[in-house]
Amino acid sequence: MILTISLIALSTVLFVTGVVIERGARVSTPTNSQQPVQSSATTSSDPDGGHDVTPSSSQQGSTSPEQGSVSAETVFGVGLENPWVVGVFVLIWLLLVIAIVRLGRIAWVGLLLVAVGAGVLDVGEVGRQLTEAHPVVASFAVVVTLAHIALAVLALFVLARTMRKGRLSVN
Repeated sequence: MILTISLIALSTVLFVTGVVIERGARVSTPTNSQQPVQSSATTSSDPDGGHDVTPSSSQQGSTSPEQGSVSAETVFGVGLENPWVVGVFVLIWLLLVIAIVRLGRIAWVGLLLVAVGAGVLDVGEVGRQLTEAHPVVASFAVVVTLAHIALAVLALFVLARTMRKGRLSVN
């Protein structure tokens, strides 16, 4: 049980840390590629200083890749890096810890389902972080993935052991 609680705590802390690091990296990148206009001391009567581009065409539709490409990972339309979603994730794992301590075998079934689901999402996150060249976040995601896989294997082991004990005691 201590191993299970430790793996849950480790994976949750590393998940939250990875999300914070990734969000911090996105916030620190500039989102506006337009350069400030420097005033020059020209006495030209041309309002745009001799440029051939009209201001309305250069400012309309100027969604550069830097402005609109903050691609948040979503599953079924839900942003997985939203602070509310991260908070719900932490709450689910906390409730699973309490359930394992208090309820027994049914909680292990819940742990197995949540660990497998999280592991599937984690594998996708590792691939996404590697393609986006975020090695630090990818390494966090690898450790979280391994922790979730270990939790799933541990839950399977505990469930198999309790089922085997149940069969032996019935006979």
